[in-house]
Amino acid sequence: MVTFRCVSIGLYFPGVGPEVDPGVLSMSEFKQERYYEEDSGAGGIPANQVAEFLAGADSTWLLKLAHVKPDGWPMVVPLWYQWDGEAFLVVGRKRSEWVEDLRREPRCAVCIEELAHPRIRKVLAQCTAEIVEGPAVGEDSQWVPVAEEMAVRYTGPEGPEQLKMSWGWERYLVRLVPRDGRLVTWQGADWALRYFDPGQRPDLEAQASAKRT
Repeated sequence: MVTFRCVSIGLYFPGVGPEVDPGVLSMSEFKQERYYEEDSGAGGIPANQVAEFLAGADSTWLLKLAHVKPDGWPMVVPLWYQWDGEAFLVVGRKRSEWVEDLRREPRCAVCIEELAHPRIRKVLAQCTAEIVEGPAVGEDSQWVPVAEEMAVRYTGPEGPEQLKMSWGWERYLVRLVPRDGRLVTWQGADWALRYFDPGQRPDLEAQASAKRT
């Protein structure tokens, strides 16, 4: 028998945002016509586009943080995030279990993915967590500027004003630093050449050969 445990996560902004339309998260929005699509431009995200994907005004995708529980089992939590060019910043509540898990075992992993077809951009990274601050109330804290930027990006221009209503609620600021500065990126609906045996995808082999010459 499966037991479900309900927990709340992330930031809370009283009165922010409209009611959620169940249709917004319909899987039909992400459906591909085929399992792979030739000439889809699949491959790593160009380096000069990674920052825009992670930190642009339209970057409203969630960061999925994988961490390890005290019993050794992995757990994943979805969070708002900010990319500062070198690391991911996330904000946790005073009693967020994932913060305590990272304090005990700072090794973790993250996934940020765009669900809309056809680009389906994604960034993966193994990270080391650093607890920058907390638990701390909002006044004179380091987490407020990060939370305000996230509030604008995820909820709109009224977000920071709504955030002030919960400044007295203690939070953590956590920095997730990619291991060796490495980000793994991908976009498009095709497979990488390395997944095929020689001769299975001559089109990809030709593209790879052209890049080497």
